[in-house]
Amino acid sequence: MIQKPHSSSGQEFLTTFKTLKILIPALLLFLILISSASAAVPGVKVTVIDQVPYPAQPGQQFRLWVQAENVGSGTINNITLQVKADYPFSISSGNSSKTYSDLYAGTKVYNEFFLYVDENATKGPHNLSLRYQVDGSNWIVTNFTVYVGGIVNMDNQGTLIISNVTSSPEAFMPGDEGIIWVTLKNNATPQQTGNKTNLTNARIQSVDLYSSDALVVTSPALYDLGIIAAGDTIPLPFKISIPEGTKDGTYLLTLNVTGSSYEYNIKRNIEIKVDSTGIKAIPSKEPKMNGTDIVVEIDIVNYHQGLIRGVTVVPEVEGVEFYPAEYFIGEMKPNDLYTAKFTIKQDKTMGETATIKSVYYNGDNLHEDEADIKVNATAPPSTPSWLKYGAILLVLMVIVLIGAHFYLKKTKDIGLTDYLKEQKNARFPKKKEN
Repeated sequence: MIQKPHSSSGQEFLTTFKTLKILIPALLLFLILISSASAAVPGVKVTVIDQVPYPAQPGQQFRLWVQAENVGSGTINNITLQVKADYPFSISSGNSSKTYSDLYAGTKVYNEFFLYVDENATKGPHNLSLRYQVDGSNWIVTNFTVYVGGIVNMDNQGTLIISNVTSSPEAFMPGDEGIIWVTLKNNATPQQTGNKTNLTNARIQSVDLYSSDALVVTSPALYDLGIIAAGDTIPLPFKISIPEGTKDGTYLLTLNVTGSSYEYNIKRNIEIKVDSTGIKAIPSKEPKMNGTDIVVEIDIVNYHQGLIRGVTVVPEVEGVEFYPAEYFIGEMKPNDLYTAKFTIKQDKTMGETATIKSVYYNGDNLHEDEADIKVNATAPPSTPSWLKYGAILLVLMVIVLIGAHFYLKKTKDIGLTDYLKEQKNARFPKKKEN
């Protein structure tokens, strides 16, 4: 019997195939786990946005205003916020935690925690733990620093005020993004007490703008802004966004300014207007015929509560030419009115209406409003041909009569009326009476 030679390549193929049978299911299982983990990535950002008083005082109660934000892409269910207070802080068990059933992506929740500072607490920074738990999972801890004590330097009498607040745009539309500018000023003036001049510098430890409504403040809090001399100002920008579907109205953002101590802190409401109205196009006059063309006049009115810029009016009808192709207005204040005039090269297939697009910017946000306007003009009624010819004949007769009058005056020194009387008497002489 002749033995067939052993094939090493076939044995290697079988070994590789067996290995792949083991690796492929494991690889698929790994990919499934990875995809399910990345499908929704919840994440929580916990921030202390206010402390009153600042710094906390030994033997007194203070309040923490805590914000929890879902910075992930999925909904977080049953999230619990809790303050873990260690010496020198204490908190009652009934006030130490707060649970929220649903925290959707991009949304925030707020809660107040009231803590007590031991009367023997040392002055200076102390650690405080805030932790959260999602649906019974492990606690995730974030540490914060709380300052205790601190004597206010009464010689340093700088006084912070909010000297100005502006927004760009002036009034927001749903879906807009913009900037709120807050200008802080040290309103103090140097004062002389005997041989001593009181210091008037103002120290800014932190400034934060936050929202408890639908509006979203996207800028983080600002820390360690330094010292402002008496009479000086500092402008601070904060970015905000208005979600789509936000209702019209006035919303309040909260501005917290932490000065050199709690006596010099500021907490104020900042008004933000949301107005969904924009530009309206209104027919100014009935469309008119100008030869074979149609002339259309349209009033463009800014119904928005704020200034808008870059306003351009563009009429559109398929297959129809407008002159000019677009009408540029530029900047429009609230209730401004401009009249745009267009000439249309008439087309037999043209419909009754045209779409008028008003394109403009509210702040840096591009918007477009549309309106349907009647553009088809009715030609004026034509004069009957017999009336035209009759009028021409009448004019010719008047000309002939005037010409005859002057001719008779010149040749026979008699007017047309007298000449006609003579002719009448000659043809129809009066009968003599007996």
